[in-house]
Amino acid sequence: MKSALIGFITCLLLFNCAKKEEKKVDTNKPYIISQENKPKPSSKQENKQEIKNIPPPPPPPSNSTIPGWLVYGTNTFIIDTDSKIYYFQRNDIGFICGTETADTIPHFINLQPKDLIEIPNKNIYDFIKLNYKDDFRNITFIASETDTLKSKAFFDLRKTLESFTKGRDFYHIRRITQEEDTVLKYKKNNKYYDSEDIKWDKTKIKFPNYKIKD
Repeated sequence: MKSALIGFITCLLLFNCAKKEEKKVDTNKPYIISQENKPKPSSKQENKQEIKNIPPPPPPPSNSTIPGWLVYGTNTFIIDTDSKIYYFQRNDIGFICGTETADTIPHFINLQPKDLIEIPNKNIYDFIKLNYKDDFRNITFIASETDTLKSKAFFDLRKTLESFTKGRDFYHIRRITQEEDTVLKYKKNNKYYDSEDIKWDKTKIKFPNYKIKD
C-alpha cells in the first residue's frame, strides 16, 4: 500500500512538471512579426479566439490631425541580429500615411547614432522601471532586424513592457525601418554618420520636412 502511494505521488509530480514545462515552451514560442501583424479577418465565420489574438495596428493619438498609423512612438527598442537591445526616445510621434491594409512608408526622423543607447540584457527591467512615465501615455515599439523573434532578450523585454503597460499605454512589435537599420549599422561600426551621404531607398522612406540629396 505504501509503495503504491509513493508511486502515485511520483507520477503526480512528474505530470505537474511536464505541464509546467509545456506551458513554458508555449509562452516562449517564436514570435513571427509577419504572421502576428496580419490584418484582422473580415469574415464573420472566422474563429473568434483567432481574431482576438491578432493585435490591431497602432492608432494615431486622439489629438492628431494627421491621418495614418504610427511607426515611431515615444519609446523604441531595437533588437539586432545578435539579440542586443538598443533604445531611443522621442518627444514627437511619427506618422505613416495610408490605410490599415495598405503598404506604408515611414517619415525621416533624423535619427542619429548618438541617440541609440545599448541596454545590457540583464538590466532591461531596471532600465524600463527608471524611464517609464507614470503620468504620460507611453507609446512603445519593439523593432527587429529579423522577422522571427525567439531570443531570451525579446521575451524578457516583452514581459517587462507588459508589466508596466497600463491605461491608454500600448506597445507594438514591427520590423526595423530603413532609417533605424542604417543608423544602427553606423552606431555599431563607430563610423561618422551624415544622412546627406546615404543613398536612401525613397520607396521606403519619405522626407516631408527635410531636403536630402538625390
